[in-house]
Amino acid sequence: MLSCGAISMQAQSSLKKQVEEGIEESIRLTQEREWREAFATCRALDSAIGKGNPDLHYLVAKERFRMYSRINKPNDARSQMEKMEDYARQSGKSDVIEDMLIAKGSYCAKTGNTSLAQKCYREVFNRRAKGKDDASIDKCFQSMVAEAKGKENALMASMLEKMYTQWKDSIANDRAAAELKAVKAQYAEAQEDIDSKATKIAVQWGFIIVLIIIAVALALALAFFVLLKFKNMLKIKKLNDSLEIANNNNERKSLFINNISEQINPSLDAIARGDSKQVTALQNFMQHIKEYMVLENSREELYEQDDLNMERLCMDVVNEVRQSVSADLPIKMDAHGITFPSNEEALKQLLVALIAELAKSSETERVSLEFKKRNPHTGNFIVSGIGYSMPEERRDIAFQAFAEVRDLAEDDGMQLPTCALIAYKLNGNLRLDDEFSQGTRFVVELHC
Repeated sequence: MLSCGAISMQAQSSLKKQVEEGIEESIRLTQEREWREAFATCRALDSAIGKGNPDLHYLVAKERFRMYSRINKPNDARSQMEKMEDYARQSGKSDVIEDMLIAKGSYCAKTGNTSLAQKCYREVFNRRAKGKDDASIDKCFQSMVAEAKGKENALMASMLEKMYTQWKDSIANDRAAAELKAVKAQYAEAQEDIDSKATKIAVQWGFIIVLIIIAVALALALAFFVLLKFKNMLKIKKLNDSLEIANNNNERKSLFINNISEQINPSLDAIARGDSKQVTALQNFMQHIKEYMVLENSREELYEQDDLNMERLCMDVVNEVRQSVSADLPIKMDAHGITFPSNEEALKQLLVALIAELAKSSETERVSLEFKKRNPHTGNFIVSGIGYSMPEERRDIAFQAFAEVRDLAEDDGMQLPTCALIAYKLNGNLRLDDEFSQGTRFVVELHC
């Protein structure tokens, strides 16, 4: 059996060498324009190969395909390409199948069938990347692009680079979706925890009130039947007992509250002390979080744009802001009748919020709103607050939500992060001008 196997392997090797030499002879004949002899050589090779050996028949079909392509016979070339695919699939050899797919992709691209060409290159990539992790797939993409460029196959390189970009975007989207899902789950869990703690606190306060009522009733009943000497002692004892119960409940209440996130904990403490404005602050904070999450969930859904008159829009913004800020604060506007595409409602909301943010500080002496068109596709809104300088420790986190624990009754810190999301959905960005030294300046850069 070993002897027969060795003989078979030698015969196969000899036959493959014969086919390779025959194909070299065919190439030489075509260079001398002896096409008939070249085709006769291919027929002789097919006859010598006989049945089976699809990988060798593939080499002969590939040579015929080359010759038909050279003499401009598209129908015959297409027929040979189909045979090449049949032989390659029958062989089951990865190198033969990949060679066929690359050749078929180049042929389809030349004949204008780019979708089929992309499908071929995609199959080559899938075969090489099968069972690999993301890092290995990334290396596989880069290797195939480099290989295509090395073979001067510009179309294959271009298609692979496009698939590579789409793959990276897909990976990034999947990661972002997973992170968003985790944040939502954490938020929902925190919300449920808050509701649970609030319910327990309300029950405890009710229990305390009931105990106080019972204590008072018992004290009155005992005072009616006991001598005057012992009445005050019993009453004091009952009041001490009631106070001890209240203190114990307060300790448990503090333990519950301490488990709530640090962002909300100060407001809940204030609510427990009876500060009603903290309720509004907490409600506003929850509403701001909801608005922020809605914007975050639709971040890639940009606002629709219409051509707007910037001078009229800035006047509307200033008039709206004057209704909510101090009348003593000067607000200057500098915008000509320039037309620029944007979303009117969202842009007004953004600019009003930025001016209001500057107007909150008592250090702000005046505010200015300007619009400058940098080029046909870019425009900048510049909102400057003279006199008020944002602290350095806040500048780096000014547009980040939940970056620091704040007094919700004063400012929950959600306005600037929300503005940054609105600017993003307007196809732009919001930043601080670090070179502005007279106060604080926001720059909204928009693109159309």
